[in-house]
Amino acid sequence: MQILKPIVHETIWGGAKLTPYSGSNCHKIGHLYSAIDTEEFKNEIIYGPDKGKNIHDWFMENRDKYGLSKYPELPILMALVEADDDLSIQVHPDDKKAQELENKPFGKNESFYTLEAPKSGKMYNGCKAKSVDDMKQKIKDGKIAETLDSMPCEEGDYVYIVGGTLHAATAGSLHFEIEENCEKTYRFYDYDRVDKDGKKRPLQLEKALACLDVNKKSTSRKYKDGEPIEERMYSTQLVKGVDTFENKGDMFAFAVMLRGEKEIDGIKILPGTAILLEPNEKLDVSGCEFMIAKPKRA
Repeated sequence: MQILKPIVHETIWGGAKLTPYSGSNCHKIGHLYSAIDTEEFKNEIIYGPDKGKNIHDWFMENRDKYGLSKYPELPILMALVEADDDLSIQVHPDDKKAQELENKPFGKNESFYTLEAPKSGKMYNGCKAKSVDDMKQKIKDGKIAETLDSMPCEEGDYVYIVGGTLHAATAGSLHFEIEENCEKTYRFYDYDRVDKDGKKRPLQLEKALACLDVNKKSTSRKYKDGEPIEERMYSTQLVKGVDTFENKGDMFAFAVMLRGEKEIDGIKILPGTAILLEPNEKLDVSGCEFMIAKPKRA
């Protein structure tokens, strides 16, 4: 068992709901990264046999035995995400577009599990434009709002968003997010917001239009007790109302605290903290809610 230190990511649309769990005074937290291995962010291991190393070090030393040798970094990342304001209207590349536009081996599919519903009761998902050319014209005419489709979003919803889908989380919501580890996000629109330096965030309209599939739209579902939801590169399982979780099988898992509080040898486990479990390791989860996330072999 190893414990990872969460990483704070301040964003223009973030809020203060995650501040008490972050070990910081930041009140604009967009992501509290539970497990992430990118060029910019790598969680520190603060408890366990590899204490003092980061998650990238651990992954590179262990990827071969888990059949993940093809990946140069941990292939999934996860975070608690607060949208105090609407996120930008955005799209991620699918595999084909990631290869064409970024020379990356795969694009980004991602999942949201809603912990707190947005004020509007919906998230943006899907596109009403008839074609990419129609979308392009609507943007030119300043009518992007006419192209935005939406779906209901309530506490307990699970949504899988594939590359090419127009989407955005909306104000007031709190989510657990798990992504395939491709950092590319292309913005169509950002509400003309300015950052703390008075500058607008850049848009990536050309690439966003290249990636958009106007026919793609997600659906929501609920977790069933004890049953994982399987996606192409990871599985997730909601664990609550039980005393112990055992990581069965032959793949490591991350147990991310969603609700509750625990202490392990003097270390507080708060929402957003990830515990790395090797195969067959057990974790006391009594009185808490955890999300279990596992990568899949390539």
